[in-house]
Amino acid sequence: MKNVICLLSLCVMMAGCANMQNTTTPSTTIDHLATAGSLNCKSNELCPNVVVEWDKQQKDKLHLDVALTSTYQYYDINGLTFFVDGKSFSYTPAGKTEQKYINRLIPKRSSNSFSLPSAFLLELRNAKNVELAIATDKGSIKRSVYTPTEQSMLYQNFAHLISELSNKSAK
Repeated sequence: MKNVICLLSLCVMMAGCANMQNTTTPSTTIDHLATAGSLNCKSNELCPNVVVEWDKQQKDKLHLDVALTSTYQYYDINGLTFFVDGKSFSYTPAGKTEQKYINRLIPKRSSNSFSLPSAFLLELRNAKNVELAIATDKGSIKRSVYTPTEQSMLYQNFAHLISELSNKSAK
């Protein structure tokens, strides 16, 4: 009986902690807006994660960090191509691929950074289909970013940046 009461108490405390609200005040500046998003991937596919933010040195550019997390191998990320309604937009990395050991569950993380002109956001504005191909030493990893029936988190983050860009232009 004691074990049941302890277990119930622990569950109530965990539920209470999970429901606590974050009381920190969000930043109102858009100079350092960073968004991360995954692509549309199947459960058995390697799913890249992409962080997008305004470049800190050049405000008219976007900074993309692309990460591939694998249990089995590291990847050398050496290119990035967006396919937007049949048009391709290719970019080269800013430097060498960084490879890190994270932990036992997800041991191998490969990441690289890219710089894109902010005008790329205008290409996405009325797009019908968007795909991203990441060129690696192990071949190309191509995943869907947007279709009329499926929006990835990355596309939703780009859409947010597009609205921020429109708001900046309107001022």
